[in-house]
Amino acid sequence: MRSYATLHLMKSPNFFGETGLERMSERRTDKDWLRVVSESADAVVLPIWRTRNLIVQQGEGPAAVRVSLTEVSAILNDKVHPIFLGLQNGVPHFAIDLSHMDDPMALPVFSGKGDFTDIRDAGLNLPREDGGLLAYVKAIANWHQTHKFCGRCGSPCEPRDGGHMRECVNPDCKAQHFPRTDPAVIMLVSSGDKIILARKKGWPEDRYSILAGFVEQGETLEGAVIREVMEEVGIPVTNVRYHSCQPWPFPANLMFGFFAEAQSENIKIDDDELAHARWFHRDELIDEARAYAEKPHSVSIARRLMSEWALGHEP
Repeated sequence: MRSYATLHLMKSPNFFGETGLERMSERRTDKDWLRVVSESADAVVLPIWRTRNLIVQQGEGPAAVRVSLTEVSAILNDKVHPIFLGLQNGVPHFAIDLSHMDDPMALPVFSGKGDFTDIRDAGLNLPREDGGLLAYVKAIANWHQTHKFCGRCGSPCEPRDGGHMRECVNPDCKAQHFPRTDPAVIMLVSSGDKIILARKKGWPEDRYSILAGFVEQGETLEGAVIREVMEEVGIPVTNVRYHSCQPWPFPANLMFGFFAEAQSENIKIDDDELAHARWFHRDELIDEARAYAEKPHSVSIARRLMSEWALGHEP
């Protein structure tokens, strides 16, 4: 009989969780090796511009645009440095951020090759590995944009290790800064045949989702689930069970999905973010759950958790 842990490892990855890359993290500090792969004739780049990825619409749907690194060599400078992502089927993949440009599509190298698009607009129509790659590019580019200066002394920082570290240029400091990922929990809270769904302020009145929040320092993931549910809807929970996680590059989160059981059904909103929350019966969600199971139509782990609960597939 398979163990509970083994069953979890066998779950299919959530969207944004597959890249097809060998990240080659052990080679990032090897400048000579990075130079060789960057000079490879088949090396490609995935451009990003102001949080939007370059995506082309094809007959079979949208796809990530890969441009030869050789083709963009003329625009590489202090503001445009290639970030090494890894090898996909042996092909070196890099990212470049063009956010400082007014209109990168005016450059001949990008003309006619697609449009800079929000990956949520392309959504599940992207090939899964393209979706994961573009999410990776979006997250690490955001980190470079927001960590140009040292958090210790305020001096400029320069990219190192293929773009996976930034080092302070102040010789008296030389602090090393690494890409950050913010952990968050997202949880489906149930009571018998009902679950809590909430609507944030500013959302349309018919839009609801499950609860979520960030993990605090010194806190376990399970502890964050318990605390966030109590903070948002005033309900204690028990039997907290992990489902799966999802990279969420808006801007750079890792969402840990959980199921939990309510110990009360008395909702009390005491949260500045929520406008409303209520219990939804399984019957209200079953048609949507069946449709999602047949063909997923949302990139978010939230919809997956709701569908699996409604269909009785939660752990």
